[in-house]
Amino acid sequence: MTEVHMKPVVKPVQSNEIEEVIEFAMRVRAEVFPMIDPSVLPKDFQHFTEQYLDRDDAIFLVARLGGKGVVGSIGVVPYDARIEAIEGRYPVDAAAEIVKCYVDPAYRRYGIGSLLVQELEQFVTGMRYTTLYLHTHRFLPGAVDFWERQGFTCIAEEQNEWQIVHMDKPSNF
Repeated sequence: MTEVHMKPVVKPVQSNEIEEVIEFAMRVRAEVFPMIDPSVLPKDFQHFTEQYLDRDDAIFLVARLGGKGVVGSIGVVPYDARIEAIEGRYPVDAAAEIVKCYVDPAYRRYGIGSLLVQELEQFVTGMRYTTLYLHTHRFLPGAVDFWERQGFTCIAEEQNEWQIVHMDKPSNF
């Protein structure tokens, strides 16, 4: 059985894996979003331990495939009500935001993204959230369709250079 046909192992990130995980996510993000400065770490990555490991309302998962290392990532954090286009949609502390769902380009279309979402949903069921929220972009090939296949619904779209599509799903999966 080739590695691509093996089922990836999805697990929460451990403290000794943080550097490897950040390198993976930043590499894929640079490919997907070349317009974002790759030398600047997002705030959640600057404080990875505090953001994902030291809390019971957030988690960051990675998919590993045989000897290939990390081939996918996904995280969830409390939604912080920062986005004007959906202002007031969620009660305080009710929504979790899915972040940094990345799959290595060499391993796309093998179900790794879907597996990451399924595993994340298992973790979220033990949290207080009533809704999973995310945003994606129309210019990313297949992104909106992928999230719709995962059961998410479009709730708002921004007609700007980022082509942001806001989506959510009740957490009673």
